[in-house]
Amino acid sequence: MRLVLIVLLLVAVAPVVTVWAMQERFLFPARHNGQPVAAAGIWQMERLEVPGSGRLAFLFADAATDPGAPVLLFLHGNGSRAAWSAMDTESLARAGIPVVAAEYPGYSGNPGAPSEASLRATAEAMAAWARARWPGRRLAVLGESIGSAPAIHLAATGRADLLVIDSGFTSMSATIRVHLPWLPAVGLLNRHPMDGIAAIRAAIRAGRSMPPTLVMVSAADPVVPTAMGEALAAAIPGSTLHRSGWSGHPVIHGDPRAREVLLDWLAGHHGPPA
Repeated sequence: MRLVLIVLLLVAVAPVVTVWAMQERFLFPARHNGQPVAAAGIWQMERLEVPGSGRLAFLFADAATDPGAPVLLFLHGNGSRAAWSAMDTESLARAGIPVVAAEYPGYSGNPGAPSEASLRATAEAMAAWARARWPGRRLAVLGESIGSAPAIHLAATGRADLLVIDSGFTSMSATIRVHLPWLPAVGLLNRHPMDGIAAIRAAIRAGRSMPPTLVMVSAADPVVPTAMGEALAAAIPGSTLHRSGWSGHPVIHGDPRAREVLLDWLAGHHGPPA
């Protein structure tokens, strides 16, 4: 009987230990994959020193055709990379929107390792770089899936003039519970809370207004429940919610119409920061 109990205990504990030990592999599956960041077509490559990670390569494009257009900083999802961000936003760049396709530590040949802290540091550094590169422009930050967490961080701390959330989640712990409902004590096991809705509420309680926000959700999302995007939109006063007719994840990547919606929304926010 004692042996049976030990075996049952090991069977119960093994998945929990695996999740604890390997969560970075689950949360950041595309790290160390893909080709190094490289210039191509309208996209130029730059490197930026990010505290705790080193010099990170990323892409940017500027058609220089619309001097009043906002600058778009794109923070991609965990299964994506800067080169794909560039493909998804090339139509915006050609329409006159300067675009910065950020790349994370440990992705596309970059040094460092991805984490909640390093993604925040990367977002902060690249937002500052974009401000210096295009002074006097509004900075729009687009967070795609896991990128929504550092994007919300920038907006909630006054580092962004405009916020776009594509297939965003309320928190990483809540998302893990959706996919692993049997896992106990997720809040204790998860080293990367990425609690966007808490950041929004904390900013509002502190008297800091969230910037104009566009939230994009798909008709059916197999990764992040659509209800999470709806909850984020509801938490941000005056936000705009776009419901894509496309089913998938994320919206910008799979729905060309959503890119037109984004371009029109950005076009309505020309001019210097308020």
